[in-house]
Amino acid sequence: MADWARKRVTVLGLGRSGASAAAYLSGQGASVLMSESSNGAGSEQKVKELEALGVQVEFGGHSDQAISQADLIIVSPGIRPTSDVIQKANALRKEVICDVELAYRETSIPIIAITGTNGKSTTCALVSHMLTKTGRVAPACGNFGVPILDQLAKKPDFLIAEVSSYQLTYCSAFSPKIAVWLNLTPDHLDWHGDLNSYIEAKRKLFANQESDQYAVLNHDDPTVASVNARAEIFPFSVSTGLDNAVQGAFMKHEFLSYRIYGRTSVVCAQQELQIIGRHNLENALAAISVGALLDLQPAEIESHLKDFKALEHRLEYVATVDGVPYFNDSKATNTASAIKALEAFPDKKVVLIAGGRDKGTALEEFVDSAKRYAAATILIGEAADRFEQAFRQYGFEQIHRAGSMEEAIELGGQLRLGPVLLSPACASFDMFKDYEDRGRVFKDLVHARLKRLAPSA
Repeated sequence: MADWARKRVTVLGLGRSGASAAAYLSGQGASVLMSESSNGAGSEQKVKELEALGVQVEFGGHSDQAISQADLIIVSPGIRPTSDVIQKANALRKEVICDVELAYRETSIPIIAITGTNGKSTTCALVSHMLTKTGRVAPACGNFGVPILDQLAKKPDFLIAEVSSYQLTYCSAFSPKIAVWLNLTPDHLDWHGDLNSYIEAKRKLFANQESDQYAVLNHDDPTVASVNARAEIFPFSVSTGLDNAVQGAFMKHEFLSYRIYGRTSVVCAQQELQIIGRHNLENALAAISVGALLDLQPAEIESHLKDFKALEHRLEYVATVDGVPYFNDSKATNTASAIKALEAFPDKKVVLIAGGRDKGTALEEFVDSAKRYAAATILIGEAADRFEQAFRQYGFEQIHRAGSMEEAIELGGQLRLGPVLLSPACASFDMFKDYEDRGRVFKDLVHARLKRLAPSA
C-alpha cells in the first residue's frame, strides 16, 4: 500500500466507482478532490457523505486545478481517453488510472478478474457462489456488484472482479492471479474508436501476468484463443473435447467436464444446470476452470454449479401466464447478447420483444438468428423503424409493433406462438432509466397479467 499522506488525488466522475475511490483514498489520508462535469443534480446525499470524509467536490466541469495539482488521477470508466480532460492530463504527464488498478496496487488479496463482451456478470456471480458455498470469502465486485475498493477493508480470501474494457484501458500494472476472457464481439466501438482498440484493451488483462498466474481463455473464440500470455493457459471449449490439451474445461457427450493434473472429472449434465443457452455453458465452463485452478473438489464444483440460478435480467424465467412462459433478458443491450438468448431456445421458437435506443450496429446476423429461433417479433422503442426495415429486408415477415411494454407483453401472450422473450438488442434509455428498470417493469407487467388471468379459486 502507498503512503497517501500529503498526496493530492483527483477523482474524475461522481459515479459509483468514483465515489468509492474518493472515500477510500480520503480514508487513507490523501487530499481528495472529486471533480464532476455535471451539475450534480440528484447527488446531494452522496456529496454530503463525501464532504463529511473531507473530500472536496466541484461540479460543472473539470477545473485546471483539478488536473494540474494532482499527484494521481482516478478516472471513472465512462470518461473516454480522447476526452479533453484526459488529453490535458496526458499533456501534463499525470498518471491516470481506474479503481481496479488502484485496488490491485493497494492489496495482496488474490484477484480473479473476468472480462468479455458478454457473460461477465453471470460468470462473476457463479465463481463467487461456488467459492462462497465452499467456505471461502469471495465477493463479486468491480463492474458488477459493489466497487472493488469497498471490499479491501473486509480482507476476503479472493476478490472476484468483473472488469470492463473501459477499466482495462486505464490499467497499467494490473496482474490478477487468474484472468478470464469469455468472448469478444464488436461493442463499445464509439468509446474505443475501433475494434482493434477494443481488442487491445481486453488483452491488457494478461499483459502483466507472470508464469505462476493463470489465463482462462475461450478456445472457441479465435481472438480470445490467440492471446499471447506468459501466464499458464487453461482453455475451455463448448465445441471440442480439448483432446490435445493437457488441461482445460470442455463438453463431453453433453456433460460438463474438466482435466487438470492428469485427471479428467465429469461435473454434471448440461440439463442439470439452472442456466440455459450455449453462452451459459461457456460461462459455466469458465467458472469450472477457476474452481479447478483453486483446488475445489469435483463434488464441490458439481453441487454449487447445479444450484446456481440465473441472475436478474439475464435469461431470467419470470412466470407462465395462460400457458405462455415469459423470460426477462433485459441485460441484452446489444445484438450479440440477443443472439445468444435466441440460441438458448433451440427446440421451441419464441416471440421476441426487441427494440429500444438504437446502437446503430449491423443487424444481418441478429435477423438471421431471429429467422431460425423466433416465430414472431414485437418491436418497441426508437429502434423499431430500422429494425422492421432490416427484418423485412432479410425476409422475416412475422413483425408486430407495440407502443409500450405492456402492449408488447399482452400481444406476446395473445399470439400463443411460443415463449415470450424480452431480449431487446438495444439500450433502454428511450423508455426506461436503465436495463434494470426495463427488466423490472417487464416482470411487474407479466405478474400483473398473471394475476389478472389466474383462475379464481
